[in-house]
Amino acid sequence: MQLQTFGANKRGRDFAIGDLHGCYEALRSCLADAAFNPERDRLFSVGDLIDRGPRSLDCLDLVFEPWFFAVQGNHEQMMQAALECASPGALAHWLMNGGQWGFEYDWAELKAYARSALARMPHAIEVELSGNKVGLVHAEVPEQDWYSLHRPLTRGQLAQLVWARERLARRDPTPIAHIDLVLAGHSIVPAITRLGNMLYIDTGAFTPEGHLTLLEIRSWL
Repeated sequence: MQLQTFGANKRGRDFAIGDLHGCYEALRSCLADAAFNPERDRLFSVGDLIDRGPRSLDCLDLVFEPWFFAVQGNHEQMMQAALECASPGALAHWLMNGGQWGFEYDWAELKAYARSALARMPHAIEVELSGNKVGLVHAEVPEQDWYSLHRPLTRGQLAQLVWARERLARRDPTPIAHIDLVLAGHSIVPAITRLGNMLYIDTGAFTPEGHLTLLEIRSWL
């Protein structure tokens, strides 16, 4: 799925979470501090639920919760490529980037489970919030225009959504067209970083000096 859209949450609040990377206990702590109510509130993720942290499968399990929604990250794509033997170096690539936890499980069962989880993770999410449109991607928006996601993308553009780092590297403040706010992860920043109407919220949850970022989206509009 390329783009998944959500209407306004008329019952509660909408939150966003940075790259989890298996940091399940940190997520639970953040949600408790925010008095998150799964009966009313929604949580949107910028991807990279797995690898590097201690509880990858628990974090991947979240996509089956009715209150949790996540875009695909590059680590989910690395996992899928490794499990599906997509290329000769796919497994080695995943292992180099934190995929060793996969060997704790039956390979065939994990492969089937990953397929089911990835089917629930679009490349991008669009949320209506207080009369505004909020987007979530893992990395970058093709053509710096949200409307690009409403038509079929090329393979290169799909890769840009998940892997690109150029906008942050050049500190480009150009607003993303046709969207009010975009949240992204992928590249670790020391604190929430705004460039134009993009917020980068991967604050390195798995690193000794980092932390997990949870924000209520409305407060950043």
